Amino acid sequence: MKITKFADIPQYTRGANYAVNVPWSHLERALEAYNEGCTNLYLDPDFQRGHVWSLDKKIAYVTYILRGGQGSREIKFNHPNWSNSVKGDMVLVDGKQRLEAVRGFLRDEFPIYGSLFSEFTDELRIMRCDFVFQVNDLKTREEVLQWYLDLNSGGVVHTEEELNRVREMLEKEKGN
Repeated sequence: MKITKFADIPQYTRGANYAVNVPWSHLERALEAYNEGCTNLYLDPDFQRGHVWSLDKKIAYVTYILRGGQGSREIKFNHPNWSNSVKGDMVLVDGKQRLEAVRGFLRDEFPIYGSLFSEFTDELRIMRCDFVFQVNDLKTREEVLQWYLDLNSGGVVHTEEELNRVREMLEKEKGN
């Protein structure tokens, strides 16, 4: 299909309307607060792929951030009532691999530069490491599945099988 007007280009699902920086030192407390405040916090929803990062990929990501890397720090959630009430389901839509890599490091599951997290004697560097939690307020599962596909269909390493599984979920939701 040839398009000659920018205004006619189909648009992706709108992005998150709320964002907050969460330092790694406060990560578990922030997740606990969301879990207590919301009806349910889903960090591993059915449309997410499994834990696919190798140990080397986890180490590379954590090292990147510890060295001052600024990209790939966003963790995207959806909560349909976010604008009005904290009550309701909050679901992780994007960033599961990054989130779990950092949580694993903070739980001493693997070392960075030969040291586990608990062996580091200072907290200065870790205080400068954070995620940007972004929360969208899409109202339906159909919209959330479409947002997931929008986020992961443009060059992000997902297999076609993983994307097709979510496409099937989306088609099922459209039929309801």
